[in-house]
Amino acid sequence: MDSFADEMVTRKSKGTHKLERIHDLVRWNRVSYRLKKILNRSGLGPTGYAPLQLFKALLLQNLYGLSDPQMGKMLYDRISFRDFCRLGMSADIPDETTLCRFRSSLRRKTEALFKLVLEDLARQGIQLKSGTIVDATVISSSVRPPSGGEVSEKDPEAGWTKKRGEYVYGYKAHTACDKGTGLITNIIATSADVHDSQVFEQLLTGEEPLVMTDKAYASQKRRDLLIQDQVMYKKKKGKQQPQWQIELNKLWSRKRGRIESIFGIMKEIMGLRKARYKGWVKQQVHFDLFAMAYNLKRAESILR
Repeated sequence: MDSFADEMVTRKSKGTHKLERIHDLVRWNRVSYRLKKILNRSGLGPTGYAPLQLFKALLLQNLYGLSDPQMGKMLYDRISFRDFCRLGMSADIPDETTLCRFRSSLRRKTEALFKLVLEDLARQGIQLKSGTIVDATVISSSVRPPSGGEVSEKDPEAGWTKKRGEYVYGYKAHTACDKGTGLITNIIATSADVHDSQVFEQLLTGEEPLVMTDKAYASQKRRDLLIQDQVMYKKKKGKQQPQWQIELNKLWSRKRGRIESIFGIMKEIMGLRKARYKGWVKQQVHFDLFAMAYNLKRAESILR
């Protein structure tokens, strides 16, 4: 059976191409308008490419987990990629430097673009009202981990954390997803030493009908903030945990599998096992672009 990537990058003779279906989910004129406001220009980019063309290229890049050089090669080789970015067969192809500079211009601006994409998916009839699952995953830094728990001079904004008994130097992707659809509703980048619970409130709107988390977020204060919670219970030090809490934890743990699936796709399929960039601001741009690409992929599957 063909993989998702194989199906999407190969021109089909019958039916509608998957990338075409994904393209039709978004009102790109709104994205183009927002990009022009972000970049403070009304025409083509400084290298002669429309901002929307470069933005679409970044979405494709994250959809397939490609590096900047790989993305340039794919735009040369794949008709479906050119079609998605609206680059004609005789058009010049943006190189890796162009993509890198454009990505840098989006720093601290991708949240607005992320919201536009979510709004357009809602217009397709995909409702995000069943509840929210919150969790975080560690993304290793691309640099060699410094010795003795020190900070790397090459990536000083990364941090240390312990995961499954091993120390990891890198970042965290704090993520909220819709329980019913599996779409990502928010994602926040921090260094790995930031505890999961410190970003909890930032991930939520306050209107979620239900919030599910693991034990890292457990506190009565947080439960009181929620309309309905399925925050797993933590055993109190020196006391035996009530059986009803143990049973609830088992039940809720099984229901949290959707966000674990997102992390699996993030790392194993879409290439985020290690951070591509250095610094939490660059990570935020990357995480937001990943989330948009993932949501488009997921929405196409739901609607199909």
